[in-house]
Amino acid sequence: MENSDLIKIILTSTLIASIISSIVSALISIKLKTLDYKNEYYKRILTKRLNAYQFLERQISVLKSTVLGDDGKPYHLIFSYGEDKFQEFQENLFLAMAYSIWINNVTVEKMEKLNEIFFMISRKYQIVDGTDLIEVGKKYYNQIANLRNDIEISVRNDLINLHNFSKLKKKVHDNLRGLFLNIFNKRS
Repeated sequence: MENSDLIKIILTSTLIASIISSIVSALISIKLKTLDYKNEYYKRILTKRLNAYQFLERQISVLKSTVLGDDGKPYHLIFSYGEDKFQEFQENLFLAMAYSIWINNVTVEKMEKLNEIFFMISRKYQIVDGTDLIEVGKKYYNQIANLRNDIEISVRNDLINLHNFSKLKKKVHDNLRGLFLNIFNKRS
């Protein structure tokens, strides 16, 4: 074998190795960019979920304060602040419900029950002064306290699995499936 043939083989091998190396490097780079994109996406979703749960946590904390009336019956402090604060709490609870897409279904169902109680209270009772509202609070104390406790336990369980996106994907899938089934059933 002559020197020129040897040089041609070496140059050809070097060229092929360079091309293969460039292709492998490009493929790895694309894969890493895709992985970075997914990681950034999951970080943003996790941030949205954390924000939703923090908002819900603030609503739960409002219902943790309990006082006793002159008759010894307990009621949540929110009922003693008057109708405006009661309505404000109800609006904030409704806003927490707006974040339900980021919250576990079990927790959302419990939030909906709590919202139904507050909505029913605001519709059923004509609140003339703070005393009427306090009496209503006493009447619904146990129901609200039990739901608040259930929501708090549910939120704790959710926060342990907040990073688990497979459950969130299943929730989105189930919600979309339900939506399409509702649309289909209405047309039938």
